[in-house]
Amino acid sequence: MSERMGRGDAPATVEQVAAAMAAMGLYSGENTAEEHAEEAARLGGADAYRVRMVNALLGVVQAEAAMADAVRLDDEAQHKAWEEQLNAAGAGLDDPVRRLEFIRWQVLRAGTPLRLMAQNQGAGPIPLAAAHAATGLHTLLGVIAASQDAVAAGDVDTLAAQASQLQAAREALQNAIDNTDLLLNMLKSVGL
Repeated sequence: MSERMGRGDAPATVEQVAAAMAAMGLYSGENTAEEHAEEAARLGGADAYRVRMVNALLGVVQAEAAMADAVRLDDEAQHKAWEEQLNAAGAGLDDPVRRLEFIRWQVLRAGTPLRLMAQNQGAGPIPLAAAHAATGLHTLLGVIAASQDAVAAGDVDTLAAQASQLQAAREALQNAIDNTDLLLNMLKSVGL
């Protein structure tokens, strides 16, 4: 079950994505080339359409995963279940750099809505703090991926090349702390 389902690196077709959605009861079209071509034209091209379809499927699957996570399991069973996602994505323990890059991609996707939310003037300092924290985590994961083998090999040049990224991560995390402190200080000022 934890293998990547025998898929290569070729992306799934919109027909395959639609079939997966149909299997979950979430696609009611005919799943024909003509239907997909029409929708692609409406949405700005085949790539734009495929990206939207894949992301719709991802959202459905993530909602299913969130519901599944509500089932109480012991820590070991929960971690093994979560490991299935990484293995199926080809980001298993046998390829640490790919694993880190996949997790980094997940953090980028999770952090983007936070960054968009933080752009709203009325959002306040906490969404901004969360966005900065996500940026810091994303940057740190990039540093780990870039220097994964350098530590063991004693490759000082590769490690030194990460200094600017480490500084950027530190700045983002400091911004997260500063924005958190803003709200804490506001609460203190009203006696909370």
